[in-house]
Amino acid sequence: MDILNESVALGVDLLIFGLCVREYVHNRRVVGLLKTAPHYSIDGDLKGIVERRQAEGLPVYAEIRGTVTPRGVPLRSALAPGVSGVLQILKLQEHRVARGFTGFWMEHRKLLFRSANEMPFELRSQQHGVEIVDALGAAVLDVDVVYDHYKLSTPSFHDLILGFFTGIRQRGLQTTEEVLRDGSSLTAIGRLQLVGGSLRMQPSPEAGLFLTTATKSGLIQRFEAAKWPMILKIALCGAVSGFLIGLLAKKLYRKKRQQKEEARIHSRLERERRERRARSRPAAPLSDDQLCVVCATNPKEIILLPCGHVCLCEDCSPRIAATCPVCRGKIVSKAAAFIA
Repeated sequence: MDILNESVALGVDLLIFGLCVREYVHNRRVVGLLKTAPHYSIDGDLKGIVERRQAEGLPVYAEIRGTVTPRGVPLRSALAPGVSGVLQILKLQEHRVARGFTGFWMEHRKLLFRSANEMPFELRSQQHGVEIVDALGAAVLDVDVVYDHYKLSTPSFHDLILGFFTGIRQRGLQTTEEVLRDGSSLTAIGRLQLVGGSLRMQPSPEAGLFLTTATKSGLIQRFEAAKWPMILKIALCGAVSGFLIGLLAKKLYRKKRQQKEEARIHSRLERERRERRARSRPAAPLSDDQLCVVCATNPKEIILLPCGHVCLCEDCSPRIAATCPVCRGKIVSKAAAFIA
C-alpha cells in the first residue's frame, strides 16, 4: 500500500507516454510517405503507369491535383442557398461552461448532432478523371464553412440555480455547415488503383487519404509543425516516468532494507530467547514422559488448546501449527505450560 499511489500514477503516465510515442511514430511515417509520394498529372498516361505498377505488385501511393466534379446532380446546401458540392457536413454544438475539479469555470463544447452526406465524385483534368473513394474517412479533409450561426442562450433564474449546483451552464448553440464545393481545386494524396478500367484513389493502410486545398509541401509543413508538441509531451511524460521510477526504487530499497534489519533483529532475539530458555531448563535428566514428543531432547513446555496436551518444547512449537501430534486434534491456540 505504501507504493500503490506511485504505481497507479506510473501506469497512467506510461500509458500516456506510449500513446504519445505511437502518435509521433505515425506522424513521422506519414511525413515519410508524403515526401516520397510522386506527383502524377491526371492525363492519358496515368492509367498505364498505375497498370504497370499493379502488374509488378507495387502499391501506387501518389499525389494528384484536379477539379472536384460530381458524378450526377450535386448536393445542395441546406442552410446556404446557391451553394452546391459533393460533401456536406452539418453540426450542432453546445457551448457551455463547466466547473472543474479546481473549482474554476472552463468553457467546453459538446457535439449534439452531426450529419454527413456524400456523393460519388472525381478529380478531373480536362477529359480525364480519378474517382475518390471514402472521402469522409480522409485523415485530412479541407472543406469550406458555408454557414456558421451562434445563438446565445438566455438562461432563466431557475437555470442559473440548477447550473450552479450541477456545475454546468449553457452558453449557446452553434450551427455549422461545411461543404466540399464542386468546381474547387483539390490536392489528393492516397493509393491509386485501376479497377475495371477506371482509376480510383482510396485511403492507404499506411497513411490514409488526404484531401486538401493546399499543396503537398504545405501539408508536410503542417505535419512537421505538429511534431514539436508531440516531442514536448513525450519528454514531459518521460521525465515524470523517470521521477516516479526513481521514487518507487527508493521506497522499495528502503522497504527491503527495513525488512532485512527487522529479520536480523528477530533472528537475534530468537537466538537470545532460546539461549535463555536453555539456561532455565533443569539440568537433571528427564524421563521420556517429560520430553518433547517431536525432538525428544527438550522438556515439554507448551500446552495445545483445546485438546490440552502438553507435548511440545518451545523450540518445536513454531513448526507444529495444524494438528496436535498426540491426538491429531485441531490446534486453535497455544500457551506456555509450567510443570512443577
